[in-house]
Amino acid sequence: MHAYVLRVPGPSYFRPPQEAVRLPRIPALQTAVDKVACEKDTLRVRSTGRLEGTGVPVLVVRGFHLFNENINHMGGGRAMTPEEQDLIMGLAFVPGVGRTRTIDEVLAHFGESDGGALALRLLRDAVERRDADDVEMALIVHGAADASAEEFMEPLTELFPAEWHREHEDIVSMLGRLRSPRTMPTLVLATHWVPEHLDWDENRALAVKAIWALGAIPGEEARDALKGLRDAENEIIRENAVNQLARRGEL
Repeated sequence: MHAYVLRVPGPSYFRPPQEAVRLPRIPALQTAVDKVACEKDTLRVRSTGRLEGTGVPVLVVRGFHLFNENINHMGGGRAMTPEEQDLIMGLAFVPGVGRTRTIDEVLAHFGESDGGALALRLLRDAVERRDADDVEMALIVHGAADASAEEFMEPLTELFPAEWHREHEDIVSMLGRLRSPRTMPTLVLATHWVPEHLDWDENRALAVKAIWALGAIPGEEARDALKGLRDAENEIIRENAVNQLARRGEL
């Protein structure tokens, strides 16, 4: 039996229902599918309409944890092809060359009309699959679309401590633009934790970015975090913390 599962959003960043029910784009439906299973009746109704005329029944299955051995769960989607990664890499600015692709070309390829929504979907997919390359692609799309970082706060703060990706500095930069106290636990972590792939960096660029981001957050909590860094073992961290406190007039 082949079954395809449509899941609702949750802490593991499953696709939102409005994306999951785009059945013609679901890779599994391009193969032999006998049944489609949904967690909620609202999804069943919407999916039934999309599958009308195919002869594929749509079921509502409660308690998915009981069916893990019998149903092929939908993950975050498939990995990007090399061609898709090249398309997105064309959005990155290269000195002397510029950008070779436009955000409209990328949106058209992925069947989206909103760059921020596409970036968020790609990020959720990549996180669920623990795909470092596709995380990078998602953040490139986000930057090219000039999208707000607000919707990305939760997935980025949960992604940051993971060692399997390489985007720690970009995540801190994105969170820093929000100037939100809600980002502080992640920013404070970034001032003293060094991911393995940045172990070579004696200049502690990740920590410096986090300290500057803390300096831009108003309030006593950010001030106290900066004051706590004045006694750090690393001289670069101490100096940047003092500089931010001086800029805030809170030495």
